[in-house]
Amino acid sequence: MSNQKKKVNKIILIIRVISIVVIIISLYYIYNWYVDNEKSEEVVEEIFNEVEISNEEVVIVDNRTQTDIVKIEYEKLLNINSDTIGWIKAPGTNINYPVVQANDNSFYLNHSFDKSYNKSGWIFADYMNKNLKSDQLDKNTVIYGHNRENNSMFGTLSNALTNQWRKKIENQYINFSTINKDMLWRVFSTYTIESEDYYIQTKFASSREYDTFLKTLSNRSTYDFGVSLSSEDNILTLSTCTNIGEGRTVVHAKLVEIKE
Repeated sequence: MSNQKKKVNKIILIIRVISIVVIIISLYYIYNWYVDNEKSEEVVEEIFNEVEISNEEVVIVDNRTQTDIVKIEYEKLLNINSDTIGWIKAPGTNINYPVVQANDNSFYLNHSFDKSYNKSGWIFADYMNKNLKSDQLDKNTVIYGHNRENNSMFGTLSNALTNQWRKKIENQYINFSTINKDMLWRVFSTYTIESEDYYIQTKFASSREYDTFLKTLSNRSTYDFGVSLSSEDNILTLSTCTNIGEGRTVVHAKLVEIKE
């Protein structure tokens, strides 16, 4: 066998070995992804089995829109996870989860509601926000979740960027409630943007600074929702990664209804 042919065979062998290694690694990640999703679904099922969730209370918003307020048995949730601070439900998406808040923004990136390690993570409020168990709200309450390919967590948040989602007015009202306050929030801005710290700002030095902040978020929107804003408003920000690059899918809503 010539030296040239030996070199070719050696290269082919190396390519085959590399291909096998890549396949094994890919299968390993796929398996782990599947296991994490299965475990996450089990946790969600446990929550819905243990906690009574109802949508019986209908409120009238803007003198024309009927919307349900989600009612939750928080005591049972707190028994499962003492970090529980509320519940979020976004019509027109699969988002319907208890919300937690930790001492940092890292823990629930890779831990489930039962605090077991899971790359699906969980839905959590920014630790920079006031402790939401205290029933206080910052001007901007920020909530994060992973963009999971199986449409769990915030995997369907991008629905809010579509015309089909906007056609139903009820989709534009998000239920985000804390333990002692049932709240409805009206969407006023949806967009994608590169990763930044501006839109997740929670504290403002003055009303003027906050007004500028609100105008910036509203002007970024891919659609004009026709929602008026003022420095008196509290807003909710939902944020997740986009499918490509370091971008973020963002939804902002203002507080329009609150029941103690």
